[in-house]
Amino acid sequence: MTAFISHKLQEEIFSLLSTDTTLGLKLTGVYDQPPQNAQYPYIAMGDTSIQPADLKDRAGTRVSFDIMIWSNEPSQMEAKELMADVNTVLHQNNPQLPGFDLTDIRLLSAGVVRQYTDIGGLYRGRLNYSALIYGLV
Repeated sequence: MTAFISHKLQEEIFSLLSTDTTLGLKLTGVYDQPPQNAQYPYIAMGDTSIQPADLKDRAGTRVSFDIMIWSNEPSQMEAKELMADVNTVLHQNNPQLPGFDLTDIRLLSAGVVRQYTDIGGLYRGRLNYSALIYGLV
């Protein structure tokens, strides 16, 4: 169940983010793996980790996942505003996983760092979430 449900959760999160009209007006794209020529700002799916969370009566999985926000603005504000928008989307829309019970999705941590590259400075926002998912009884 673990790898399968992680994939399904990523598809649902990706769909929610890429179809949100507020984010759509502010972003150039939402990517699993951004193309080399991606224009800023954009969102990319980040790292994922999976842990068993079984109960006596059903199988469970805790999926931790990152959502990365990339901005080339001269301040952190664009990255921080987009992070707030992403968090709003995930909390206002209940991700649906047919055949599974997504009992909990929560923000564990968030941060912004400045990265220097050959094209100049970029801000990278990182939102780390945890989702608790069980098979239906």
